[in-house]
Amino acid sequence: MDPLQVSYKPRVNGSLMQRFKGKQVILVAKVEDYDPGQNMATVQTSDAMVCHVILTPNDRLANITEFYGVVTEDGKRLKEISRVDLNDDFDFPAYDQMLNLSHNQFRSLFMDSTI
Repeated sequence: MDPLQVSYKPRVNGSLMQRFKGKQVILVAKVEDYDPGQNMATVQTSDAMVCHVILTPNDRLANITEFYGVVTEDGKRLKEISRVDLNDDFDFPAYDQMLNLSHNQFRSLFMDSTI
């Protein structure tokens, strides 16, 4: 693989996850519950849906997190590859509006043609 080649990962909310079963995506969510024994987090997505993230072992989990991972075949969970902590003042309504525009009206600007 060319080290300069960037792999495209679509940004999704809870309802969009169904479209990307088995694919890598980016999900920004608020952590509602965290079970370190099960490496599982219950999160609320930008469209107020609740889903689960299967976490990689890590001692820390921010309140607002950007998860990189693979959507499970049931379309309801994300298997985390990595994560980035975000600030607690993240604007979920604006982010969700951007997601809706990027997956619909402006899809050709934001989506890889193979998706």
